[in-house]
Amino acid sequence: MGEFWVIEGIDGAGKSHLLSRLADTTCEAVVLRKDDRLMSGDRWADGRLAVMHSLTWGYDHAEPVWNYPSRYWLPTLAAWYELFHHVHVAPALTEGRPVVVDGWYFKHQARMALSGDEHLVALAARVFSALPQPDQVVRLSTPPDLAATRRSGSSKPSEHGAFVTGQAVTSERDFTAYQTRTSQVLDEFLRRHPARVHTLDGSASLEVLLSLLREETAP
Repeated sequence: MGEFWVIEGIDGAGKSHLLSRLADTTCEAVVLRKDDRLMSGDRWADGRLAVMHSLTWGYDHAEPVWNYPSRYWLPTLAAWYELFHHVHVAPALTEGRPVVVDGWYFKHQARMALSGDEHLVALAARVFSALPQPDQVVRLSTPPDLAATRRSGSSKPSEHGAFVTGQAVTSERDFTAYQTRTSQVLDEFLRRHPARVHTLDGSASLEVLLSLLREETAP
């Protein structure tokens, strides 16, 4: 079996950018960006994933999605990750190839932990722990203020804490404050997770990631 790698970090950490650069290399890893329209050859599964992705992440930024119950979002997210793994990740792993994905469920679990709803936190822990788990995690430690600059003009209210505050604020100050709290909880979850965690500076070069992949997947 190959190893399942995920690149983790806050919004604007550079996960997708790093994976785009990795995809342009000749490394043996299968590189999967969740926002790409990936084709597995199964048109039914591909179509289902596309619709689920659109409903979960591709909504109009003006839609007040934070008004929907958190217990709606939890199974919605879990269902997408489960099917994505089944369709795209698992087949490559069975071929013995490492698979690298730009993020898994950890950031969403961290956000739910910030809700203060103990029942939701416990339910999220049970639901997300039932998903396929990564073998290796690369944690990008991008400072929240730098991430705020990167996301300026293109961020969603959810990235500024709308699910906590119930307000559609989009200032850089709100983004930085919310992402700082998310980052702290994310680190706490990763410390408790059995996967090996590699923390990289947010500006780390592609060569560092390639070196890690070669080192950890060498026979």
